[in-house]
Amino acid sequence: MNVDRFSQMTHPDQSWWDEPAMRSALARRDVGQIFMLLNRRHGMTQRRIAELAGFAASEVYEITRGRQVMAYDVLVRIAEGLGIPRALMGLGYGTESAQEHHPEPLPLAEPEHRKQFVAALAGFAVGGSPDIEAWLPRRGERPLSAPEVVNPEAIATVREITQRHRELDAVYGGGSCRDSARGYLAWASCLTRSRCQTPQLSVELHAELADLHNLVGWMSHDLGEHMEARRHLAQGLVYAQKAGDSTLMADAYYRLGRVSIHQGNPAEALHLFQLGQIVATNSNCLTSVAILHANIAWAHARMGNAPAMRDSLARARDEIGRADTAQAPQWTRFFCEPADLEGMSGVVHSALARYSQYRKQHAALALTHAGRALERRTETSRSGAFDHVTMALGYALLGEQDKVAPHAQAVLDAARHVRSRRLLDRLSDVADVIEPRQDKQLAEVVTAIRARVAA
Repeated sequence: MNVDRFSQMTHPDQSWWDEPAMRSALARRDVGQIFMLLNRRHGMTQRRIAELAGFAASEVYEITRGRQVMAYDVLVRIAEGLGIPRALMGLGYGTESAQEHHPEPLPLAEPEHRKQFVAALAGFAVGGSPDIEAWLPRRGERPLSAPEVVNPEAIATVREITQRHRELDAVYGGGSCRDSARGYLAWASCLTRSRCQTPQLSVELHAELADLHNLVGWMSHDLGEHMEARRHLAQGLVYAQKAGDSTLMADAYYRLGRVSIHQGNPAEALHLFQLGQIVATNSNCLTSVAILHANIAWAHARMGNAPAMRDSLARARDEIGRADTAQAPQWTRFFCEPADLEGMSGVVHSALARYSQYRKQHAALALTHAGRALERRTETSRSGAFDHVTMALGYALLGEQDKVAPHAQAVLDAARHVRSRRLLDRLSDVADVIEPRQDKQLAEVVTAIRARVAA
């Protein structure tokens, strides 16, 4: 019988999914390998695979050649089309009957709300277990089904999902993959209802969930959804404590502080950074300690405290210089790159330069550090766009208006592929400082910035 004709008339046999090579590919959600096994081992044409999985034949070819498939809804479509048991890919089933109703989380919009929230979070830093359930993200109305047992492969899947989304976020911004990450998070959260094979796996599961919640929180912040960011970061803090992972607790505090400083509350940010510093120090992780010192320096700079800023920035340099970066936790790896401390130093000095008594000296220092950061960046990324923001702001503060436009334009160009509201907000700060009245090019740049921010 003609294999091509046969393959176009049939669906995969359920026994195929039990083959060791196929099981491994399913557990890794390696769609390219799944398609290749169907094609080469079982004779299914790429056209038939495409018909069942909901792709064009050319897309199936691209996937077998390395194109990544990560979106949760697309994976569900593939599983349904090919008849793959969802559990083999760690995908849950929506259930019409299983309804869970949860009250709306407590509000965080007003300063008084956030004050109560931050006060509650402080308990984690001193070994407590405060009840913050009322502030955590609302669970889905239709929970996904959970496997009976959580095995090492499931933990590895959560870890890989987080890392892939972390890489996408760093280059293309939170808007590029936040919805995808939330879809995976819904599935991963269901694993807490399952039995872990060993106590150690339970610890690892909570650590991976903490890391993923922290990442989703960060992406939400990058998109300007600060309330949702705080809720996910608080949930990450809870899971990190359950895992006994001080470095991930420090991560949650650090990112919570970044939300506060972005919203113009450096005092609140400083408090959160200092809480993070407590747990980071207890973890003996020098990279996380360095990150917290650098951000504490930023908070001090925003409040005009130059001596404290200099001290904290010096501590950050010292700690990262002594750190074993090869052993650094994944979430801290960004700070192990030489460009990042330079970029952060530029941000800190430009914040202090907003005060007139420090303007000339620290705007110049901001330019020096941001320039070094740009020289050391190895690829296009969101961080590089922020370096251009620092350069534009530094020149604007020094009154060197002719040098502002190229850097502002570089940020506008980057914003075409970097989906980050945070980037646009920081660029808007530059527009507030620019004086375009006697410069037509600058006036056009300011107009372009305002239009892009308002879009």
